[in-house]
Amino acid sequence: MPIIEAISWRDAAPNEVAKRYPNVSLKYGSQVIVMENQWAVFFRDGKALDVFGPGRHTITSNNIPLLTGALRALGIIGEIFDCEVIFVNNSQLRANFGGQAYSAPSGQLRYQAEIGFYGYALYKVEDPKLFVTEFFGNRKASTSADVENYIRGFIVERVIDAFAEHDIFNLVKNVDETTDKIGLVINDEARRIGLTIVDTVFEGVKIPEEARRFATDVGQQAMAMQFAKETAQVLPPGGGGAAGAGLGAGIGLALGSQMAQGMRPGEAQVQKVVICPYCGAQNPEGQRFCGGCGKSLLPPKTVKCPYCGADNPETNKFCGNCGKPILTGEVVCSKCGAKNQAGQKFCGNCGEKLS
Repeated sequence: MPIIEAISWRDAAPNEVAKRYPNVSLKYGSQVIVMENQWAVFFRDGKALDVFGPGRHTITSNNIPLLTGALRALGIIGEIFDCEVIFVNNSQLRANFGGQAYSAPSGQLRYQAEIGFYGYALYKVEDPKLFVTEFFGNRKASTSADVENYIRGFIVERVIDAFAEHDIFNLVKNVDETTDKIGLVINDEARRIGLTIVDTVFEGVKIPEEARRFATDVGQQAMAMQFAKETAQVLPPGGGGAAGAGLGAGIGLALGSQMAQGMRPGEAQVQKVVICPYCGAQNPEGQRFCGGCGKSLLPPKTVKCPYCGADNPETNKFCGNCGKPILTGEVVCSKCGAKNQAGQKFCGNCGEKLS
């Protein structure tokens, strides 16, 4: 491999963050030329070692003490040595980003809105040694494009995580404040990999119209009723189990309570209602059968699974939680006469094996 007498990065593109020169053979007396907006980092065996700032540097054992120490530790002694030189741009750079995120579960329905976003971040390399170690050492980057792609992915990942901590009510009302907070989170995280985020600009945040309607009290109630009706349409005839009945009763009672609480003093109180899980009709609280379709509004009786203890509608033949058969009836222990639930292998009183 030819010995390099002088090495520099003169053809840097405006938004190029780094340039890697792998497998470089240098000698004491070789020159490293660093432009005004650059650093040069000596890199070997996955570690960033000595750093040169702007200027023309002649390599001596004194100005690369960390690299020299590493070579001596490996038993490499001589005027000529191999390493990598990574030039790092210390100008302010731009990273465009965009993607889709979900809000935190919101309201009684645990509704999550899909939010579109796009924008850009202005960033700089703050700590060249940490930056080179993180990207070219730990993340095995080979080119500037690898670094730039990771930075964009890093920003998008933080935005998605941050949106997931805010429910749709706060996002609709405080979208600018929320994006400002996300920018602070990104900057704090970026310092751990040697970067500083100068600014994070959200050029667009797209919140679906459905989510905007849901963020209002009336919209949330309307969506809950529609959800109950749509759920009833996919339930099996005459059933749906505790989940179906509970859905209708739960949503209906909660909506009635919310609507009643929302009335101002002096206004007529809205009667609490129960939403039928089968046809979506509203029924007065306490009514046992739906006035729209005649089906029962009471939750069906349940039976516990003898294997996992989960509650199941008594019409179930198999457990909805563990999939094992649900056996009804009792088995009498032949030794002590104790009654045991069908499906048990041993007597709960004396431990005798049940036949």
